[in-house]
Amino acid sequence: SIGIELEGSDHIPYSEAQYATLFEVLACLLEHYPALNAQQIVGHQHIAPDRKTDPGESFNWTRLRQRFAI
Repeated sequence: SIGIELEGSDHIPYSEAQYATLFEVLACLLEHYPALNAQQIVGHQHIAPDRKTDPGESFNWTRLRQRFAI
């Protein structure tokens, strides 16, 4: 797995700069790792739901899905 950390809190919205940088990193990863697909992009909360809550309720999953046509 590849972990990407966004600094912040579960309940405070992420900044435009964070989304822009995240999308750049994800585009690079998707380009350089052909076996990786956008459907495999998940949050910590999806892997360890009993222990982790990030990126949290303030993360805009719809925006990510639209950007990468998931």
